[in-house]
Amino acid sequence: MRKIKLGIIGTGLAARNLHLPALLRLKNKFEITAVCNHTEKKAKEFSQLVGGVPYYLDYKEMLKNPNIDAVDIALPIELNYEVTLDALKSGKHVILEKPLAASIDDAKKLLKAEQKYGMTTLLAENFRYRKVFMKAKQLIENGIIGKPYSLAWNLYYNVDEHNSYAETKWRKFNKYPGGFLLDAGVHNIAAIRYLFSEFKSVTTSVKTVNPKIGTHDTMSLQFDLENGMNGVYNIYFSVKGHWEDQLLIFGSRGTIQILNHKLHVKYEGKPEKIYDMTDDNGYYREFLDFYNGIVNRKKIFSSFTEGYKDLQVVLKSFESAELKKKINL
Repeated sequence: MRKIKLGIIGTGLAARNLHLPALLRLKNKFEITAVCNHTEKKAKEFSQLVGGVPYYLDYKEMLKNPNIDAVDIALPIELNYEVTLDALKSGKHVILEKPLAASIDDAKKLLKAEQKYGMTTLLAENFRYRKVFMKAKQLIENGIIGKPYSLAWNLYYNVDEHNSYAETKWRKFNKYPGGFLLDAGVHNIAAIRYLFSEFKSVTTSVKTVNPKIGTHDTMSLQFDLENGMNGVYNIYFSVKGHWEDQLLIFGSRGTIQILNHKLHVKYEGKPEKIYDMTDDNGYYREFLDFYNGIVNRKKIFSSFTEGYKDLQVVLKSFESAELKKKINL
């Protein structure tokens, strides 16, 4: 079996806590051959963690290494465009941590570069690979709750300045719009698009409750989908005394409730059905998809094009909040 020789650019929380466990499970398909971080201490520590592979402080130098087939890019969002473009130019396949870019212009340029250089690319949006959403889509398409007509998704957390992600300087002093609302909020937009349809319009309000964790931390988004559904998506990062991650999908015959990894199907006057879809949040499947895209030339599920559409919805939502009006996509 052919192994992909993988270089990792960016050895922070995402690479260490999210990507590496999946790559270790796929060690028969991926071999980590180099790592890069601009801070030598972090680069060296990650190198030792993955077997003492060569480490670099400059990703451009790493891209010259012929012992690398593909790169895993997990960097501050504002660097995604430049580093991905350089990787494609150097003939490397790319798996890029979401969101696609820090602006819609940069995202468009990446779509053009993807076509120009012809390498395999995957936008690492793990929600597209989560078992719970795959099961929900299957059940909805099988008509288990009848015709879906609306949804409500509430995410309420307390992410203070001592949170490991909030402590990251590039998140605390974000150089991209929306702060955590883009960084984390794009996940749920991707899931809604995957489950149902494209967004037709958005009406949004945002607030900054705790400026110590970035630009904005609170958003309420009302939307219409092209398939006729509507919904509301609330994402609050400074909630005290309450935690919630609940998606409710309302249909003509019943309701689907998703609470983290568990999916509940509910009917009037009947026992509910519960499906436990616990997994690693999709990271294993996204890297497996990347491998099959390179080796077996299979179509990538979470493409850069899908990432572009996710980003567009989030940025249009911020525009709606700024202009205080509904925005059509």
